[in-house]
Amino acid sequence: MTSNTATSVTSCETSTACRVAADKCQIVLAGLHDSLDGYRQCAADTKDTAMRLLFDKIASSRADLISLLSNSIRVDLGVEPIKSGSPLAAAHRTWIDVKAWFTDGRDKSAIISEVHLGEEALIKLYETAIEDSDIPLKLRDLLHAQVKIIKEQNASVDAI
Repeated sequence: MTSNTATSVTSCETSTACRVAADKCQIVLAGLHDSLDGYRQCAADTKDTAMRLLFDKIASSRADLISLLSNSIRVDLGVEPIKSGSPLAAAHRTWIDVKAWFTDGRDKSAIISEVHLGEEALIKLYETAIEDSDIPLKLRDLLHAQVKIIKEQNASVDAI
């Protein structure tokens, strides 16, 4: 993992399954941070009021999901959760900035397309973690609930 890898604080140091679960959950958490940052940026950059309101609402929801998953990683896995997203996603958001500059923020369909692209990547991170048998059931249930919210919010972007 990158420098975002958290330090173990309990039995994850000795349990391979726990380390695998923690790594998978940290990857999902990084994706959530990326999603939060992306929605915040899109909300700040758009001139469309409806888009801004929806993106702000989803960003707030992402912050809640981050808090819940971070707490579960800390409590259930005994690992300090990461606090940021990935460098690759930061580069993607920069590309969205350049694209918005060229289109003067007017290309709504391009913005929605980029949002869907990012959300599909996040959903895949969740699905990969959920499928992993090393993820404890309680944590898997949380991931299921969160990915359901993400899918619903992703679908809601088409309505704006």
